[in-house]
Amino acid sequence: MSKRLNGISNALARDAATVFGTVFVAIFISNCAIAEPVVEATTTVETASQTSQPVNNDALASSVNAALESAASQLAGVIHPTPRAVSNSERDREVRCLAEAIYFEARGEPERGQLAVAEVVANRVASHAYPNTFCGVVRQRSRSVCQFSWACDSGRGAPRGVQWERANNIAERVVDGWKPNVVGNATHFHATFVSPSWSRRLPRVARIGTHVFYRSR
Repeated sequence: MSKRLNGISNALARDAATVFGTVFVAIFISNCAIAEPVVEATTTVETASQTSQPVNNDALASSVNAALESAASQLAGVIHPTPRAVSNSERDREVRCLAEAIYFEARGEPERGQLAVAEVVANRVASHAYPNTFCGVVRQRSRSVCQFSWACDSGRGAPRGVQWERANNIAERVVDGWKPNVVGNATHFHATFVSPSWSRRLPRVARIGTHVFYRSR
């Protein structure tokens, strides 16, 4: 349990600096937009005249709103419901299962694409329509068909290298409760070179790299 709590603390600490920095910028801009303009004495010069330019309050308001929305989005990724309590050994298995899904589904993708795959798995874990564990989700089968094709590929080989390390880092954070907020509540995805029948029935969320993501209705 202590290992899991440490993981949660580390995940929060890594993201807190970015979030608070964004909030600080938002507050600073907001103060600038709200503050009353300083009225100075007008100096008349015979050879030249000066005309003050009006402050564009609409532009400042838009900047404030954009900064606040960015901060809220990042906070949503940090503040996340506390995950269910599990033992250290169970946590290790969950991390391994999610890391394998990230690695075998998206090891050639940019980090954003890997985060998206992790988020899909986490969304399924949180849904009543799927198993409530990461291992249960990534190894789920419908008869002889695996939900994630790599799970049925006995010749897939062992994960290794930098991409495996990255997959584990992402998996640890997500298993500990961090939400990437890359594809929202998406629960499905497929590679761009295939077109499964279910893709025509579900709302499309995003395309990242060589994957297209969808949410359940």
